[in-house]
Amino acid sequence: MLKKMSHVALAAATVVLAGALTFSGSLSAQSGGRTVWDGIYTNAQAARGETAYAQYCGVCHGVSLDGTGEAPGLAGAAFLSAWNGLSMGDMYDRVRMTMPFDRPNSLSREVYADIVAYMLKYNDFPAGERELVGRPEMLSIIGISDRRPAGAAGSPTTAPPSADAAHGGPNDYPNPYRTDTNFFQLPAGRTMGSTSAVAVDSKGNIWIADRCGVNSCSDSKLDPIMMFDPNGRFVRSFGGGMFNFPHGFFIDGQDNVWLTDERAEGGKGGTVTKFSPAGKVLLVLGKRGVSGQGTDMFFEPNDVVVAPNGNIFVVDGHSPDKFSRVMKFDAKGKFIQQWGTLGSKADELNVPHAITIDSAGRLFVGDRWNNRVQIYDQDGNLQNSWTQFGRPSGLFIDKNDILYSADSESRATEGYGHNPGWKRGIRIGSVKDGIVRAFIPDPNPEPDKSATSSAEGIWVDGSGVIYGAQVREKLVARHAK
Repeated sequence: MLKKMSHVALAAATVVLAGALTFSGSLSAQSGGRTVWDGIYTNAQAARGETAYAQYCGVCHGVSLDGTGEAPGLAGAAFLSAWNGLSMGDMYDRVRMTMPFDRPNSLSREVYADIVAYMLKYNDFPAGERELVGRPEMLSIIGISDRRPAGAAGSPTTAPPSADAAHGGPNDYPNPYRTDTNFFQLPAGRTMGSTSAVAVDSKGNIWIADRCGVNSCSDSKLDPIMMFDPNGRFVRSFGGGMFNFPHGFFIDGQDNVWLTDERAEGGKGGTVTKFSPAGKVLLVLGKRGVSGQGTDMFFEPNDVVVAPNGNIFVVDGHSPDKFSRVMKFDAKGKFIQQWGTLGSKADELNVPHAITIDSAGRLFVGDRWNNRVQIYDQDGNLQNSWTQFGRPSGLFIDKNDILYSADSESRATEGYGHNPGWKRGIRIGSVKDGIVRAFIPDPNPEPDKSATSSAEGIWVDGSGVIYGAQVREKLVARHAK
């Protein structure tokens, strides 16, 4: 916590821990056991915690715990929205194991407990006669709840933004959608392959780029880019023999179709290609069949978005812990700048898997390996970092500035996709306040047994219908209210 990045790590842990919904934590928050309203720390302990907070955390999170710069607030609505429904064991253990950023678990258990006590004090949870102990196994039976029991002293500083929904964790949001997995009518003899690419044009036609009936187009002559009318009927296709691994998809204001090919091999791939609606190649970024880190090529291009002024933004780097960046080009494909080095610090990236843009021109990047959404201006300046939208494989922002985040990888097991407490599915909320308000859960009953399931690519039409492109299931699901 001596470095600024350590302060940011604490903030990230605070929000991420909204997803660390362990069995004990969820039970304690909903049962009749002890809660944060029962006086679980002392005023003397909170006073020590205030001193420790000022020394280790105050530079980033501010004297008032309201956040400064990239670091989000630790008080009021931010605190309650992040922690409601979890246990004190969840909170304490995650903080201890993730901070300081450069040397986690380096402070004493008592100091960590003091800092947590101060956070509780600042958020107006009542003090008691016994100190909070630095033992997560004992704290796991104490629930965190935004609901003050009758007769309990104190009240939260601010009502949680989701108080009307009264959700208890990162998966406890309403699902107002009905799902149809058989909407699209493929040509006779054609089956849908794995896909992470779906988009809708101005006329309501739905475009899908699959991986040629399987999970690769490297040895196929099938057309991966397919157009369907608004009723799901196949219209036409193109792009056969041009790609290895269709990945990211975008349709611009002129209904031009953009596709990234994430794998460079065999004289093709490693490119971003712009097509006219009729299938004519208008622009190719990168060098076909070449993977690299220069400004005239891509390492592994994941996704692309085009700003209203024509500038092109590409997120690059699919393999974890290898290489990551955001690249900016002008409308003609001339390189302008790049940003984002590999890592997990506030201004770093690891597998920038998706990119979208809001009405204010901000870029939202799905920093998948770090389980967060990074928000930049168009010059690469980091504006914010959100973890409440899960582990983002796909992102889309609609005309009303509603963000749709497709989480296809979260799982509890160690290793790939590790994001305990977070279920896979589509989280939906406004970019204006960052609050998640709906969740379409992955129906897969055993997500921990597969690296991916549910939507990876995502798009929303003008009527609010969501289309989710699914790699494992080899389909595009239609979600409508």
